[in-house]
Amino acid sequence: MLFKKPRRKINRVFIHCSASDYPEHDNIEVIRQWHLARGFDDIGYHFFIQKNGNISKGRNLEKTPAAQKGHNVGTIAICLHGYHKEKFTQAQSKALQGICSYINKIYYERVSFHGHEEVVSKACPVLDYRAILKLDRYGSLGIAPSHYNRPPPPQKQFIKLRYGDSGEAVKRLQQLLRIKVTGRYRKQTLAKVKDFKRQQGLYPSGIVTMQVWKLLTKPILSHIPSTNTSDPKKLPNLKQGSRGSAVELLQRCLFIKVDGIYGPKVARAVKNFKARLGLYRSDVVNSYIWKLLLAQKAHRGQQPLFA
Repeated sequence: MLFKKPRRKINRVFIHCSASDYPEHDNIEVIRQWHLARGFDDIGYHFFIQKNGNISKGRNLEKTPAAQKGHNVGTIAICLHGYHKEKFTQAQSKALQGICSYINKIYYERVSFHGHEEVVSKACPVLDYRAILKLDRYGSLGIAPSHYNRPPPPQKQFIKLRYGDSGEAVKRLQQLLRIKVTGRYRKQTLAKVKDFKRQQGLYPSGIVTMQVWKLLTKPILSHIPSTNTSDPKKLPNLKQGSRGSAVELLQRCLFIKVDGIYGPKVARAVKNFKARLGLYRSDVVNSYIWKLLLAQKAHRGQQPLFA
């Protein structure tokens, strides 16, 4: 299998280009030698896409990439051979769509996709990756239908499930896990439930509780009605990897750059905010932390959060 989910936590995927159109450079081993010559211990990218659309494996996925300085932790790096925009091929675009769709599915659509240019002052990856992947402003992939945009099911479907169960609730669970829908809770479903809970920081048992249901159906991009911004209890819990207007609000409260993406810098600001108040330095923002953040913003006499 080309992609095997690593044990390390992943929340972002970065797209790069090799800055060369020479045919003799259309080979992952050439890129590897370049990086070794620069003092790297291996090629910095995890995948390399050739002009013909072939995808080669590079750096071990268990290892953090050496690809976007200061933004490597929690990422996967993909490089396409090419330098001039018009010389990238349709085969490369399809290959990029394919591997990104697969990664997105494996991570239950909880990852975002970005170009190297978003974190450095240079044009890389040159090609229009946003159009190819149909990214929104937060880096959410848009090339496949998302079950997160569907209306929520009736509350009665959110029942506790465990290995051996069957029925409509199991079918709904399998739909949310993006696996074959059989209505029977067997080995494949058990493995996916454990994987999802492990990714969410929960004990990886096979029991599906209301907490698991909420995480499975929680929209990635949580839009906040302006009438609710003064009520911390109506604001969503956030942590590193979250995206959307709720993260924009968080960034405004922390007085840092607003882009709607909860990355390492936002996590550091949240931890520092908590440390100043003598609280445990985690990256989780719950209703209590929202209350403190909104109070801080009001105290500093800022403009209304929404017009």
